[in-house]
Amino acid sequence: MPISTSCIYSLNRGLWGAGFILAGCLAPAYAQRGPELSLSGGAVLSRAALTRHNLPDNFRTVPGFSSGAALRLTLPVRPWLGLGLEQRITGLAQQFTYRFENGRLGSGIGSKTLYQYGVRAVLYDLWLPGPRWALDVALTGTYALPLHGSYHYTGPLWHTAADTRPTPTRPLIAVTETQSGGTPMAGLEALLRYELSPRQVLLLTATYQRGLRRFSEIRSTQADFLDAAGTVRQGSFVASTRGSYATVQLGYGLRLGATETSRLPTPRTPRYGAAPDEEQPLSEPETNK
Repeated sequence: MPISTSCIYSLNRGLWGAGFILAGCLAPAYAQRGPELSLSGGAVLSRAALTRHNLPDNFRTVPGFSSGAALRLTLPVRPWLGLGLEQRITGLAQQFTYRFENGRLGSGIGSKTLYQYGVRAVLYDLWLPGPRWALDVALTGTYALPLHGSYHYTGPLWHTAADTRPTPTRPLIAVTETQSGGTPMAGLEALLRYELSPRQVLLLTATYQRGLRRFSEIRSTQADFLDAAGTVRQGSFVASTRGSYATVQLGYGLRLGATETSRLPTPRTPRYGAAPDEEQPLSEPETNK
């Protein structure tokens, strides 16, 4: 059953409403850092899995680049630990292809867009390479919903009913394609932070998200093709995806509560021409007796 836009909007509003209520309750738990709201976006790389039987390697799945974004609300509960909510929207460019001389045929696998909603746990300051730099690591657990919900298709992949024999540029492929309503996902994320000010940070994140079950699949019911000698051959394949992907993103974070001023020390180098300390008495000029 497809997921309606109103359902996604209601879930989105409910999650973030609960998150800001939780922020108000837990903000005093670690007043030095404060809750942080961050937004990031960048490139996404994904690839579907393929199992072949009696098929040449010009039948394959190819990795594809797309884009994605993430919105996070993190609340510090210990000096070294933060808990929070996140939501992601991610494009997936996963394809099953047939390559031939000077061209190829392709078909997308699964939804091209995933919405994710879930929770995160952040370990702060695992590495401090400089006074303004810090590396955090986050573990995430989310549920991913495909844009168009579940569906089922049975029929030809690239040819028409009028085709009775494969050609060098068009094999006869018939498939059963299915997609479930969603999949749970687990993620690992590294966040490199640069402190612009006590309240503002720049983020560079590297994330891997893995689906915990198969949610989309193309399974062949017919796979006839021509070999190098022009003979008709038969095989089979299963191309599937869990919705897994890797992404690198740039982002911006804003701390909403009290801030940790010790991360940005004030330089104490004496300056020439500075006024003397008022508590230090002025020396009397020497006089010749």
